[in-house]
Amino acid sequence: METLFENRYIKNREWAKDVFGYINFRRPLIIVFDIYFFLYIVIGIIDIIVDKNIDVYSFILPIVWIFLQVFIYVKNVNVTLKRDLEIHGKPIEVAVIVTDEKITTVQSTGSEIHLNYADVKKAFQTKKYIYLQTKTNLLCSFKKDGFSFGNKEDFLEFLRNKGIKIK
Repeated sequence: METLFENRYIKNREWAKDVFGYINFRRPLIIVFDIYFFLYIVIGIIDIIVDKNIDVYSFILPIVWIFLQVFIYVKNVNVTLKRDLEIHGKPIEVAVIVTDEKITTVQSTGSEIHLNYADVKKAFQTKKYIYLQTKTNLLCSFKKDGFSFGNKEDFLEFLRNKGIKIK
């Protein structure tokens, strides 16, 4: 099995903020809820202007939603980093090796994960990372500037050729 791409990164605060930023703020269902609560506030403001009626819930529920999302995001970032430090004593280094047959993730902890392309449901990008999401919602990360073999553009084209949709 010939290595086509190799990517390296460290599971540090930057990585945690990126992955949990997507999970907590940029997933489609979360965006739908954000839009719903935004419209809820707009309706509350219209109600105040037109009927001179203040619906307290029009403002409390969206504020609770925002607070909850931010709280979960901060907690997830901090807990993930603290767990890695508690268990391993330092941030985990990750190497991802891509061959024509599979993707292998090797962590500095000794853990190895093998992914088949048939198990990848979709791929998506953030500003600094590319993620592959499996059918069981496992995320495999690739730092965009972390390619030690190959490059980001060729990797994205390789994924498309494997039939993986990239958002």
